[in-house]
Amino acid sequence: MGARAATVTGQMDSVRRIRVAMPVFIRVATAAVAAAHLAWVAAPAAFAQDNTPPAAWRVECGSDGKKLDCRAVQQIFNRADNKLLALLTAHTPADSKTPVMMIQLPLGLNLAEPVQISVDNGPVEKQPVQTCTTTGCFVGLQLNDKLLAAMRSGTTLKVSVQDSSKRAIVLDVPLLGFGLALDKTK
Repeated sequence: MGARAATVTGQMDSVRRIRVAMPVFIRVATAAVAAAHLAWVAAPAAFAQDNTPPAAWRVECGSDGKKLDCRAVQQIFNRADNKLLALLTAHTPADSKTPVMMIQLPLGLNLAEPVQISVDNGPVEKQPVQTCTTTGCFVGLQLNDKLLAAMRSGTTLKVSVQDSSKRAIVLDVPLLGFGLALDKTK
């Protein structure tokens, strides 16, 4: 067998090893995703928040190659298992002057009851859950002038939900840096 034939045979062996190893990798990756999903579904059982100092809102940007899309972002984690309890994003759409906010909450909520939102001890706004997917339940709302002004000057956004057993759960979302982060999304 010549040197060229040995090289081709060696390459073929590498391809065979990759073909055998790839389904194993896919099965392991699928199992990891399934395990992460099961852990996420169990998260609503413990809504205890972390008592560490509040993290400031931050700006995250993405691009489709043509336009930069930025959002103000805040996350709240469960102190017991470090699972995400709430993900809040805010930005001003290009075709509007009114900012919008999307709140992602864990599965296991009482969907018959609206999510209640207030800043500090201010008036409560009630918003329905719009949809739930495997990643959580979503509440979208426009930030009207009154709520926006309160969020810019306030210290804590209170997001109140009920779990499937109708127990009230209040998530305290720090507003540190909210106004600055929202302004940078434009």
